[in-house]
Amino acid sequence: MFVIAALDARQPGVTHSDDWNGFGQQTTGSGTSTYESAVVEPENIIDFSTRFKYQTAFYQLFHLATLTGIARAATTAIAERVAARTRTFSHGNAPTYRHEPQIQQIVGEVSAAAHAAEAIALHAAEPAQWAYEAAFSEDVDEEKRANIAAETASAQGQISSTSLVVAATAKIFDALGASGVSRDWDLDRFWRNARTVSSHNPTVFKAKVVGDHEINGTEPIYVWAIGTSDDAKEETA
Repeated sequence: MFVIAALDARQPGVTHSDDWNGFGQQTTGSGTSTYESAVVEPENIIDFSTRFKYQTAFYQLFHLATLTGIARAATTAIAERVAARTRTFSHGNAPTYRHEPQIQQIVGEVSAAAHAAEAIALHAAEPAQWAYEAAFSEDVDEEKRANIAAETASAQGQISSTSLVVAATAKIFDALGASGVSRDWDLDRFWRNARTVSSHNPTVFKAKVVGDHEINGTEPIYVWAIGTSDDAKEETA
């Protein structure tokens, strides 16, 4: 039986290390926690099966919202930089940079990606709401259908948003030329953050889950974890 063990994080024997060294999402909160003879009170040992079944889908909605925020912030930043730019190119198409139709196109594409990411996030939230309501319906079949829909929608959303936002945040450099890579502007933070938040939960596995469900009707894995498998331990023993 899997259980949740909740404990006092400030008690002796519990150490938290701020050792996240990713190139993006510096405030992710990821890091290493070490437990040495830490105490777990009996009332804080919880049967994992009692947790709400759509929890993974619900948590992933935060990643979708984060990707949306990154894309919207990138749109604002690139539009402001283009509008303020006074230098232009002799082989361009307009006398001022802000009126260059090709540059306007790039900004429009980044804006459209942000719009789509927001729509995807909102759409993915709908089956999660259904799953929440179905949990109180006492209809086992409906709850199962709702949980499948919530998990599938969140996975589809991340697959789509990752492609959109990572590409869009890389595209901003096409609109600004060499000056766009200035460390003072730090515009690469948008791409780094989008790439990092999308790497926490690899979309290749999410795509596989969605594809398996579409082809074979296989239920998604509602709760998954990361760690060293027993097979890997045997190989390295």
